[in-house]
Amino acid sequence: MTRVTVVVREVGRLNPDYLLAFELPEVPKVGSYISIHRPDNPEPYSEDMIVKEVWWRLEHPETRSSTSGDEPQKVGSLKEIFVECVQATSPYSTDRWRDKLDRQRKSGADVPEFEVARVSVRQDVFNKK
Repeated sequence: MTRVTVVVREVGRLNPDYLLAFELPEVPKVGSYISIHRPDNPEPYSEDMIVKEVWWRLEHPETRSSTSGDEPQKVGSLKEIFVECVQATSPYSTDRWRDKLDRQRKSGADVPEFEVARVSVRQDVFNKK
């Protein structure tokens, strides 16, 4: 498993809105769809985003620009991986998430949607009595 920090950007900006740490089987690739389910929402509703950038932070013990071939090679290591995402909507977006991003769209922001063919049903449909 690989530890990554998912950075969710503010709509239309590069600033982080929030960050969450995860242990994942692999690093998501640019263009990947990510849905984060939280315990305060019923399944399958989530906060949805699309990966825009992956930032690998590495560290290396060598301080010189090069070494001679006679010296043992020093090996660097992974410091951290940031998976930077833009907020998006999907058929599984929570009502709160969808409403927030719909308001941003109406204000002229470019908010992407997952390109999937699935039925989208709002949470509040299930809460009506």
